[in-house]
Amino acid sequence: MSMEPSWVVTCDSGCSMEEAAAWSDDRISFQTSLTSHSDSVQLQVVEYASPALTPAPTTHDTCSDQDQVFKEAVEEVHANYLEIMQKKMHKFPPSLADVDGRYRVPVSVAIGPYHNGRPGMAEAEKMKNVAANQCVRDSTGSLQEMYNAVSFVSPDARNLCYQDESAKFRDDAFLPMMFLDACFLVQFMLWYQVEDGVIDLALDSYFYANFERIYTDIMMLENQIPWVVVQAILDFMPPGPSWPLKKFIIAMRNCLKNQKDDDDDDESIDVVTDNEPPHLLGLVWYYIVGENKKGEIPPGFRPMSLSMSVAELADVGITLAPMAKTEGGLVDMGLERKLPLSGVISVRPLCLTDANATWLVNMAAFELCRDYCFDDISDGNSAVCSYLQLFVMLLDKKEHVHDLREKGVIQGGGLTSEETLVFFIYIGKNMRVGRNYLKIMIEVEDFKQKMTCYLKLWLSIKKNRTRIMTVISAIGVVIGILSSLPALKPR
Repeated sequence: MSMEPSWVVTCDSGCSMEEAAAWSDDRISFQTSLTSHSDSVQLQVVEYASPALTPAPTTHDTCSDQDQVFKEAVEEVHANYLEIMQKKMHKFPPSLADVDGRYRVPVSVAIGPYHNGRPGMAEAEKMKNVAANQCVRDSTGSLQEMYNAVSFVSPDARNLCYQDESAKFRDDAFLPMMFLDACFLVQFMLWYQVEDGVIDLALDSYFYANFERIYTDIMMLENQIPWVVVQAILDFMPPGPSWPLKKFIIAMRNCLKNQKDDDDDDESIDVVTDNEPPHLLGLVWYYIVGENKKGEIPPGFRPMSLSMSVAELADVGITLAPMAKTEGGLVDMGLERKLPLSGVISVRPLCLTDANATWLVNMAAFELCRDYCFDDISDGNSAVCSYLQLFVMLLDKKEHVHDLREKGVIQGGGLTSEETLVFFIYIGKNMRVGRNYLKIMIEVEDFKQKMTCYLKLWLSIKKNRTRIMTVISAIGVVIGILSSLPALKPR
């Protein structure tokens, strides 16, 4: 008969004896099963004391007290709204409130506090324990060391979440949630490059059966945990010959492009090791957008239209064309003058599957929440908003969707033409104008202003070439008749 050891994971509360005396005697335990390296079942127990009731607030009667209250309130707002805006676990912005719930709410796996406990997630919750066990098996450290590492960053992670959401979880629930969710994400990302037989068979089967829904859910803005928690687990994974997440990033980027390239290798992306994303969505966004550069927007006010149809663009000599595979990310779309009398707006082809639609709208929501203003930021920081706004501008009827499909700008598969149109109508209602989109519209306006009378004449000829050829033929006939008249005169 073998012994069944149990893991006891403790967290130092950091309280003094006097502080501990103020805590109540009501104590609760969190338990979760983890399979050990052996066949025995191990038990980890995290025990916390419940804090005593908060004393009633002191009444402020004087102006000085009220002034102090306002100062403290302002400091709290600044700390939660300005100082951590870049890394906060945001919620969907009001400007995208009309977007369908299927692009915002997970259906297979809940990550973080915002959707934790949602119905229908029981299978994923079980698999999180299997993923945690796999991380322990693969780890270069012990379970205690991994748990302590997550515990160390847990206060920061809680501070990055909305207080009304994180307050629903005591530390004895919040910390295990962060640990299990991080292990699940790490195993899913590493699953793209591990060899068969390395990962737990049940977990491997679960990923194969549900990977499309999983990679849709984990790209939702409100279904994230801070990257510092994920990194805490990644740091314990054994080092490999290359960055362990390359295969995952390549796969995610190719899914957005609706392609699977057998010749893609580890060198097909430029890894930036010092990149510190706020969460997994931010990590994938970084490599989809492309090189984050800041182009200059010409200064000064200019009257211009912020919207033009495909027909209106064609009237001024501008057409749309899909980018080639190697021409860059979303940030690289723009107007290029091919000839003195024509221009081409090159844009990354859009394949609007259910997953891609979810990724795009959530990356746009991420950009809108992270930067309150797009005026003084790099072009890449609003690249997804600009990309979506271009299609909002171009699509007004189902026929427009068909036209762009014929041009190869919108690729087949995924949402129907009607669903695509509805998707962009809801997005375009209140979304902030991105820098790249604004630059394109300025370039289009400049292109229009620089059109000479020759260009207008050439476009008129092109538009009416059939009539012109008819007139020319008629003139030729008349000339032929006139030239033959002298031969008919009597000599």
